[in-house]
Amino acid sequence: MVERGWGASSLSSDREEVSKGLWLLLTPAALLYLITFLAPLVVLLLVSFERTTGGVTASSISLQNYADFFSDGVTLRAVGRTLYLSFAIALGCLLLGYPVALSMRRAQGAVRLLLLFLVISPLLTSVIVRNVSWILILGREGLINVVLRELGVSDPPRLMYNDLGVMIGVVHVYLAFVVLPVFASLASIDPAVEESAASLGASPTRVFLHITLPLSVPGVIAGFTLVFVLCIGIYLTPVVMGGNFVVTISMIIADLVRTQFDVGRASAFSVMVLLMVSVLVWAGRQYERRHESPR
Repeated sequence: MVERGWGASSLSSDREEVSKGLWLLLTPAALLYLITFLAPLVVLLLVSFERTTGGVTASSISLQNYADFFSDGVTLRAVGRTLYLSFAIALGCLLLGYPVALSMRRAQGAVRLLLLFLVISPLLTSVIVRNVSWILILGREGLINVVLRELGVSDPPRLMYNDLGVMIGVVHVYLAFVVLPVFASLASIDPAVEESAASLGASPTRVFLHITLPLSVPGVIAGFTLVFVLCIGIYLTPVVMGGNFVVTISMIIADLVRTQFDVGRASAFSVMVLLMVSVLVWAGRQYERRHESPR
């Protein structure tokens, strides 16, 4: 009895030492997170209650900045436009990315590496270079319109400075954020499950619809949610590809800081965007949990 008690005590002591060691390893990252994220977030929240009038910031606490978010007649329309673009871009990435992820799962060796490189290559390119390249392709005198004129189209469509141009430019770079989670979900599916269904007479379409697709839902939800959230805060591509014809909430926040010097209202609008993103992430995570396969 004494030996067993001593052994349990020794094991408990070892676990406590391991736990302390893990916490010590996490301390530098926790401090960095505190300094670079939590502290600025607290400052942002405090400044959001300050009212700026004529470039002068009042020290009193006011909720007017948050009231302006709902009542100024511009911001809510920009939020609606941002949500619409975010949903359309995420859906476009999903429709284009799922077949790519499925092809990567079925490919082997060099072919899979080539597909992976093609997917992540836009992330390795400067955002300015990407946007300029799309201007050369989609612009009024771009490659597509020049070819259409040569084919006899006298009035080619406008492919830039509208929602379409923004969607194309953003889907190009954010496609990887859908392909990789979906590929991870597809790669985790046991091929024996699909082979068993096929051996029982299920057609390839039936196997995909009833086995492959349902089991890949967690990756689909994760990729869709990630792209949707990233698109809410995107700024440079809508400015370049949309011009003044596409106004998003991030562009309004930037204008408040750069031209109107209204840091308080910009902070309040940023807090509202953070709350909106948090709700969307939480909802996506809840939906993903409901569709996770039982272990």
